[in-house]
Amino acid sequence: MKTKYWFILAVGVIGFLSCAPKNMKTVADSKQFLFGVAVRPSDLLDPKDAKLLQDNFNILVAENIMKLQYLRPTESFWNWSDPDKLVEFAQKNNMKLRGHTFVWHNQNPPFINNLTDREKALSVLKDTINQVLTRYKGKFYEYDVCNEVIDDNGILRNSVWMKTIGREYIDIAFQTARQADPSVKLILNDYNNEYAGTTKGDAFYNLVKDLVTRKVPIDGVGFQLHVLAEQPVNEKALRANIQRFRDLGLSVSFTEVDVRIKLPVTPEKEAAQQKVYLDLLRIALEEKVSSFVLWGYTDLYSWIPGTFAGYGSAHPFDRNKAPKPVYELMKKTIADFKL
Repeated sequence: MKTKYWFILAVGVIGFLSCAPKNMKTVADSKQFLFGVAVRPSDLLDPKDAKLLQDNFNILVAENIMKLQYLRPTESFWNWSDPDKLVEFAQKNNMKLRGHTFVWHNQNPPFINNLTDREKALSVLKDTINQVLTRYKGKFYEYDVCNEVIDDNGILRNSVWMKTIGREYIDIAFQTARQADPSVKLILNDYNNEYAGTTKGDAFYNLVKDLVTRKVPIDGVGFQLHVLAEQPVNEKALRANIQRFRDLGLSVSFTEVDVRIKLPVTPEKEAAQQKVYLDLLRIALEEKVSSFVLWGYTDLYSWIPGTFAGYGSAHPFDRNKAPKPVYELMKKTIADFKL
């Protein structure tokens, strides 16, 4: 009887464990789906935050610390400490990494913003890329080589790199990155570029097509997807855009996803937000996007209220770092997806 009792107990325990809800990372891994988040250094240091990352994500990107304002605040000083810890954390927890970013018009240190000489600008650009990709060679899955190079009107943005080097700075950045680390996927990233048939979306596509035609070493594109709950996803235009980049032989990543709500939050607005999140996730799964990355996970640390006045509640975890219903629905969407 005693043996029978322990057998029944063991079967019960096994049954319970098999029915226990799996965490998001386990679910995403089982579907070979890269589901990630942008993180801050403190997220890795706080045990509760670190556990949340370990349980829920399999690819990470630095929210700010690898932007040049922080990574290279002066020409001679590099802040490697925080990126080193990010790389170590990802490796320890079997996570991939996205890099963000070498070339941007924002969050540059004064020595870059004050560049006026072309040769000096070229030297700084190449040295920055070489230093980073040599130090972390083979450690990044994909890297945003250039970010937001097109303005909202569809014209190349008049950044410090454009002013000093000219439009070939994009070619040079990608060529330098390919030579420094042939293993990393090289990405051109932007916002409001996700739909075919829009001014910026088509300008972005034409720029990328030109790069591919001229054999500039680009592997994929990033759609940031900072979107509004009040604006439903234009599924047809998004899928058409993904397809035309795929036709160029490139991958597509959803790189900075958040869905902001116009305050105050209501059940109706949350329902609209859920639909946007789930539509984006479903399309990403069906179209086999390279990665699906949230730009932050909790409303507590959100960048949204400080940037978009009157908006908030943009992330799948609330201010107490508890998952909202939308997050459980996202996990179910991934779990139910048929490979």
